[in-house]
Formats: sequence, structure tokens, C-alpha cells
Amino acid sequence: MQRSMQTRWRRQRGQSLLETAMMIVVIFTVVFWVFELGWLMYTYSVLADAANEGVRYAIVHSGGDATGTQTTVKTFAGTSLHNVSAMSIAVTFPDGSAAPPNRVRVTVTYTYVPYLSKFINTPTMHAYAEGRMVVQ
Repeated sequence: MQRSMQTRWRRQRGQSLLETAMMIVVIFTVVFWVFELGWLMYTYSVLADAANEGVRYAIVHSGGDATGTQTTVKTFAGTSLHNVSAMSIAVTFPDGSAAPPNRVRVTVTYTYVPYLSKFINTPTMHAYAEGRMVVQ
């Protein structure tokens, strides 16, 4: 009895090491993709908040200061860890003018490059957020 247990242990000596090595790849892949998805959601949240901040600036300043609105959006987004030089900001007036009570629209577009692209072939994505309000 004792001899058969020793023989069995000798045959299975590297099994747990092999199983751990195989599973660690799967675990790290899942952890990295969860991190990447979280960073993508954070990027969208920053863009949406920056667009809303730009809309608030535009309605307080009667919408006529498009350069100031773009600066406000870039300043707000710059407090995050994003590259604001890669952002495209458009300030438009759907009703034709910035005079109250017309609407203002601030659109922020950002090309999202995943961090995992350094290790594997991942596609770039375009993140987009828009804010709209009525100029008061």
C-alpha cells in the first residue's frame, strides 16, 4: 500500500506546476482585459464630463466664445491622464446663432489607443461624447 502511494506521487510530481502555469496565463489575460475595459469606460466618462463642462461654459458666456469653450474642455480633460492633444472639439449652434434661446452643441472626439497594443494586436477605437443645452 505504501509503495503504490509513493509511485503515484512520483508520477504526478509536476502536475500542479503545469496546471498553475496554464491557468496563470488565463488569469492574467482576464485581469488585463478588465483593466483595459475599465480604462475605456473612464475615458468615455471623462469625455462626457468635458463635453458637459464645455456646454455649461458656452451657455454662461452666451455661446459666442467657441475658443474659450474649447479651452475649457481641454483644461477639464487635462486633469485626467489623457492626451488632450489627441482630442477633437467642435462647438456648433444647431439653430444658426449663439443668441439666446438657441441651442449649443459641444462634441468631443478622442482616438483611444489601448495599453495592451504594446503586447498584442488590438484595434484603436474612437470615443465620442456630446453635450447639448439651450443658451440662456
